[in-house]
Amino acid sequence: MLNTTLASPEVTESGSGAIRDGNGHRAYRREQVALKRRTKAQDLPCGYGSPSGWGCGEHIDTDLPARHRMSFTADHDTPLANGGRLAGGLLVPMHLSCNSRKNDHAATEIWAAS
Repeated sequence: MLNTTLASPEVTESGSGAIRDGNGHRAYRREQVALKRRTKAQDLPCGYGSPSGWGCGEHIDTDLPARHRMSFTADHDTPLANGGRLAGGLLVPMHLSCNSRKNDHAATEIWAAS
């Protein structure tokens, strides 16, 4: 007899567990596609709107193949590995190479000496 019961994927609060279990993935893809359309229509530069200041500020060609180093990617300003949200967080248009260079670095706060 064939067992047709499927176990539900485990949800984890930290790291990239939300990506693997599929929660929010469709919402993220909708946000990513909308940002790509907006980037093309308004000619947004790499890193536009990033409070952390990452991105080179150059033009993004949204028609390049996905694996080209200067192609469009939607960057999470707060990295998922550092507690950012898959969907509903701030997405920033970036080149693939700039997004790779950023990796999971978080914005640093510099405190003045007193």
